[in-house]
Amino acid sequence: MKPILIIDPGHGGRDPGGGSNRFWKEKEMSLAISLYQFKRYNQLGIPVELTRSTDITLSPEARTRIVRNSGASFCHSNHINAGGGDGAEIIHSIYGGKRMAEKVAKELKASGQNIRRVFTRILPSNPRLDYYFMNRNTGNVTTAIIEYGFADSTKDDIQQLQSNWREYAEAVVRGFCLYTSHDYAPPKQRAGSGKEVLRLPATADTWRVYPLNKQPIKGNEVGFLKPAKFNGLQYQIYGNPYPHVYIIKTRDYGIVNIYASSEIGAILS
Repeated sequence: MKPILIIDPGHGGRDPGGGSNRFWKEKEMSLAISLYQFKRYNQLGIPVELTRSTDITLSPEARTRIVRNSGASFCHSNHINAGGGDGAEIIHSIYGGKRMAEKVAKELKASGQNIRRVFTRILPSNPRLDYYFMNRNTGNVTTAIIEYGFADSTKDDIQQLQSNWREYAEAVVRGFCLYTSHDYAPPKQRAGSGKEVLRLPATADTWRVYPLNKQPIKGNEVGFLKPAKFNGLQYQIYGNPYPHVYIIKTRDYGIVNIYASSEIGAILS
């Protein structure tokens, strides 16, 4: 079935993206947002594709060719901004897409993120062309470049993106459904408390945990959990600041970050 929408996770592979900081790489955050939206659109019965679903390098030419050839009518190009501002920005083509961009902006605002601006920009050398290649070279596809916030904000974007990126991703889904008059239903909540649980397997001797204010990489750990000693450990998840990183509360180290991908044995339930 031909997709209605194609989602473009910005950057990837050798290109980490300028909207990176010590907490995340833009390419990873944009992919996490895009994969979340891909799942939600499938749940809502909206035919959708991705320009990339893994950490691969795409040239501008390859990226825009995928969009043009997808058969989709619309595109979300997902990004994290940089430059010291604060709030979300949505960029549409000089030839159209304003109403869709404004609908997305309205829902992002309703989700708690402030909107810095909805705008277009022309190519200085040719005022008949869009400045940004994702607007300029995606053919008849109505493309919105969505900047969810600033990685170097001096205000609250960093904390908001760490805590609320799913809510912002969902706001875009909701806005798109409203714009296209497609039936929308919010994501189903888990039964019980609604809190996910992280389980560390008994086969793991140790598992690093990290302070909240440092990047979760080897060398920054604040200590080690010992799942094997206790025949496995489990923790309630209090947050998911970026892909595969969770906020948990431990007995010995207090509230910490933990990297816990299913590829290394962690289980979410």
